Amino acid sequence: MRNLIHPLTALTLIASQAQAIDFGGLIQSVAPVAQSAAPVVDASLASNPLIKNITTTLGVTPTQAVGGAAAILNDAKSTMKPTDYAALTKQLPPLAAIVSAAPAVGSGSVASKFSALGMDPSLIAKFTPLILEYIQTGTTPGMAKLVQTALAE
Repeated sequence: MRNLIHPLTALTLIASQAQAIDFGGLIQSVAPVAQSAAPVVDASLASNPLIKNITTTLGVTPTQAVGGAAAILNDAKSTMKPTDYAALTKQLPPLAAIVSAAPAVGSGSVASKFSALGMDPSLIAKFTPLILEYIQTGTTPGMAKLVQTALAE
């Protein structure tokens, strides 16, 4: 009988251990961090024809579609004349909204931004024609050519 632990002592030990690990509290404290790391694209942007086309064609989330499109557009912007890029966003204002709404994924190459968004960089080659198609339908032929040239550099 000496080896038996008194039931009241056992319950006390179990209760003190249960309070030491509060998984519910832990999950609640981590949830806001997880939500801020993966922002949700607002509904008006998710319904943008370019974003809808990317999500349905490539099977990515709206956040990934916005982030990937913004990465590619920012890459084009970096090689375009500022006046040309301003003319592009004037002719097709939703492009500026896409770029400004993109999740922060740091600096670096387009491939590293795709990786940060949880996408394989091979998707860049699939995003680009969809973006160019959208630009061709919403701008002048000359503007579409400028963007295509900028993306080829």
